[in-house]
Amino acid sequence: MAITCQYLNVRPEEIEPLLTHPQRIDELMEDVERGLNVDRAWDGLAALLKDLPVDVVFGGTPLETGHDFPYGPPRYLSPEQVVTAAEALPGVLRYDGTAMTGRYPGVDDEDYYRRHYAGLWDFFTACAKNGDAVVVVLV
Repeated sequence: MAITCQYLNVRPEEIEPLLTHPQRIDELMEDVERGLNVDRAWDGLAALLKDLPVDVVFGGTPLETGHDFPYGPPRYLSPEQVVTAAEALPGVLRYDGTAMTGRYPGVDDEDYYRRHYAGLWDFFTACAKNGDAVVVVLV
């Protein structure tokens, strides 16, 4: 089974309830319309976006949900971190096929990464505009 990365937007009115009761992550994950799945591009994007001021793949505050997530706990990026990431994402992708060697899933297709980067950029831009936080989950 492939490891994929989901980004879930957390609306302003949902932030405090989620931080107070992180086990509510299940409710967010069930709403497939609210997030972004970058498929298996997460590891390559982490390498290509390593110079961002906010780590949009492995950064953020771990949420202790009480659930066993096989690839680590979901991580919370605050609205301020989302704005910082959204402002830094434009034009930051410098594709390096050599850097993709050994990356999961072993894909060094530039179009694949550019497509997922564009989706990530759009998602973070929309979240920043709306004052949303973001939860990152490897599943």
